Amino acid sequence: MLPFAMTEERRIFVLPPDLASQIAAGEVVERPASAVKELVENALDAGATRIDTEIEGGGIPFLCVSDDGSGMSEGDALLSIERHATSKLRTLAELARIGSYGFRGEALPSIASVSRLSLATRSRANDAGALVMVEGGQPPALRPNGMSVGTRVEVRDLFFNVPARRKFMRSTGTESGHITDVIEAAALTHPEVTFTLKRDGRSVREFLRVQSRSERVAQVSAGDELTRCEGERGPLRIDAFVSRPEHARAGAGGLRLFVNSRPVRDRAIFVTIAQAYGSVLERGRYPRGVVYLDLPAEFLDVNVHPQKAEVRFADPRSLNDALYGVLSRALASAFSLPAPNRSAWARPAATASKVVQETRPSPASDLELAHVPAAPQRYPEPVATAPFAAETSPAFVAVRDATSAPIHPRAELKWASLRFVAQLRQIYLLCEAGDGIYLLDQHAAAERVTFTRLRRAYQSRAVPSQSLLFPLMVDVLPVEAELIETRAKEIAEVGLDVRVRGSDSVSIHAIPRLLQRASPERLLRDLLAEASRGGGRGFSDAVDLALATMACHGSIRAGDAVAPDEVKALLVALDDADFAGHCPHGRPVVTFLSFAELDRKVGRR
Repeated sequence: MLPFAMTEERRIFVLPPDLASQIAAGEVVERPASAVKELVENALDAGATRIDTEIEGGGIPFLCVSDDGSGMSEGDALLSIERHATSKLRTLAELARIGSYGFRGEALPSIASVSRLSLATRSRANDAGALVMVEGGQPPALRPNGMSVGTRVEVRDLFFNVPARRKFMRSTGTESGHITDVIEAAALTHPEVTFTLKRDGRSVREFLRVQSRSERVAQVSAGDELTRCEGERGPLRIDAFVSRPEHARAGAGGLRLFVNSRPVRDRAIFVTIAQAYGSVLERGRYPRGVVYLDLPAEFLDVNVHPQKAEVRFADPRSLNDALYGVLSRALASAFSLPAPNRSAWARPAATASKVVQETRPSPASDLELAHVPAAPQRYPEPVATAPFAAETSPAFVAVRDATSAPIHPRAELKWASLRFVAQLRQIYLLCEAGDGIYLLDQHAAAERVTFTRLRRAYQSRAVPSQSLLFPLMVDVLPVEAELIETRAKEIAEVGLDVRVRGSDSVSIHAIPRLLQRASPERLLRDLLAEASRGGGRGFSDAVDLALATMACHGSIRAGDAVAPDEVKALLVALDDADFAGHCPHGRPVVTFLSFAELDRKVGRR
């Protein structure tokens, strides 16, 4: 008997099964591409050698995935749409070594709860197939069905009973683009399987089965020049197909990562891959390509994300160190790169009391673990290098964006008053004035000038264009083609004349006149990369950020010979720049050495 009477009204209830299913579906089925991904992965788990996908209207009114896999019996077909019913897992111990894509038993019931679903399937042991039909999570209907061995799942009117979810869907082109990405990712993980994709009755992708990853990467990345880099460290095997550093893009949108044949998003690994290129890649730029990481199943946990888009590693630091060590050596050999310095991407220290730390790649033993470690792995302490000087030496003044109050050599200095002396190593411009020597980084200085002019022209919506002699055809993602189509006016205001030619191709007819030195394709990709990031920014804000990168590619480069009259024009232009002390990316434009300090250094005083 309770010690007191409970008079408060009940406020906690068990959710009805249909409502619970729709809530769960919101985590698993975010958009049509999520449903396609789950169905394709089910087909792969069933041992399919051919998977055909068909969509209409971006996949919302209709999508279908059919395969020639093992199929199911009538009883299994009915169970497959019950929540937490799966053929992939039996015990908790198996979860630590799961090798299949599916294992939760949530995909089919989640899709069925928010659509009109029909599942036709037949196993080799049965002479006839079975057809299961479900509408919005209601009780299923079952009937016999004549068909070949395999499974065909049709999904109609996705989210018909969840109108709020439909409001968050993007345009048909955008949703179709996400589905194309899913098919390409699946094809990259299974070269032995044939994949096809039809969109609104038209065949848009066909990847016939091949013998190796390299052949499949060549199929999917047609037109991209990718170099293969391989290596092993302990139980980790790395198989990377990556672009040369000059083909890198802002953001990691062109880089695909697969861990044990699972498409994965992992920012730390993307950064490590970029760091392996060393100083030839600016911070924030990433190569294009495909990277495969293979390691024993016990070294990772795949049950950490509703859509299985992320995994958790048993020892992420050792894995990243191993990846960096193997890939940096392979890239240095493949592209004749200088020895990489991982600390080049580190943020500068704020005070003199702090030290710059460099993480060195761990030896092979760091990843040679006997299954998942029972206790936390101890790592070698980072090696501290020379302390970072907080105050700038009075002899040398480096001007940076990072400082709260950038230091100018002299407030009253006119850049045009400097006398040009010589170009050093086709990188630096040596100039002198009455008080000392000024050493300018020619690329940083030209980039600052170009950025200022380009930004002012854009703000006034008067960027002059230069027509190309011949239009340049460029392959793009369907999502990017949709962006170009919907933002044609704004893109034209940047000085780019770009026209959509198909779902995955565009043509460039003109570029900003200020950026004639740059590759037209690279200018377009820089703009698309920044604009595609979104993150709540308006398109104009994204363009403004992209102008800095575009200016970088359209300016004098290190290694360019510069005539004295060009140097004089550059110095005059610096006086008109918004702030001539640094480039838009924060690199110093000038280093100053006073004659008094020079006399002291050579012993004249």
